Amino acid sequence: MPTFEAQSGQDPERMLASVGSAFWSITTDDIPEADVARVLAEGERQVRVSVVVPPADDASADEGMGAWHVNARDEMHLVRAGLGILQVVTPEGIVTVWLDPGTVMVMRGAEHRYRPLTEQAWTMRFSGPADADLGATATGRASEPWPTPPS
Repeated sequence: MPTFEAQSGQDPERMLASVGSAFWSITTDDIPEADVARVLAEGERQVRVSVVVPPADDASADEGMGAWHVNARDEMHLVRAGLGILQVVTPEGIVTVWLDPGTVMVMRGAEHRYRPLTEQAWTMRFSGPADADLGATATGRASEPWPTPPS
């Protein structure tokens, strides 16, 4: 189950919903089709790519997907293995999400950054034509230290 942290004692799931983001856990091998259909249009629901992302060392933790960015596509991904951290910017502050196997992530244009803490396997779905990529655009937000994982 993903664990959430928000600044100032706010409700992190409500904060995430305010920017079109959601996270939950599943115990099945793939995201149920009914859930995928609520996020992605017909013809966009297939797994686009399966990736294994190595843990980011401190020197590269704020580069690539570790930099604050916005993706051009609606996303629905599943963490298959490993641990990671994702932070999302909301009007009320930053929400930290600790990602573990079985976590489903929905992101609809929210500013965020991601850091794998261990080797992490994902299956990724996203909107757009068959030849589309995520269309990541760095926002230029200054990086701050990554939170320490909960013990």
